[in-house]
Amino acid sequence: MSSLSELVREHQNAQQEQRRQTEQLRKTAAKDIGDLCDVATASLSTQLSTVLENQRELESLARDCAQLVQQHVRSTTKWTKLVDQFSTALKELGDVQNWAQVIERDMLDVAATLEVVHASLNPAAASESPVDRVRSTLAPSRSMSNLR
Repeated sequence: MSSLSELVREHQNAQQEQRRQTEQLRKTAAKDIGDLCDVATASLSTQLSTVLENQRELESLARDCAQLVQQHVRSTTKWTKLVDQFSTALKELGDVQNWAQVIERDMLDVAATLEVVHASLNPAAASESPVDRVRSTLAPSRSMSNLR
């Protein structure tokens, strides 16, 4: 019988040793898992802080970009207004030049008509063309043809 009680005792001792080893392994595993969680948390925290820093920088750059776009829009609007004003002024200048040319032609026609009338009344003055006489009397700086 002693062998049965020895077997029971050995079995109980083996179970107790196995429980102790299992408990030791459980404690080691729990510590290792805790260390792994700490390392993972620290790594994630570092990465998260980098991501948040990058996000802040991107938001700052986006605000700067939005301000630059607004400045560009204001500048473009000013340039568009200036170009429109310039275009209007050019049209008005073209209208004035056209009006002046029409007046010049009309005045030359009137002067030529007057010369023809004068020549018919005074035949000695008929040697020169009436239009040439009118053009020669106009000073070159006052002629509308110099505006072109």
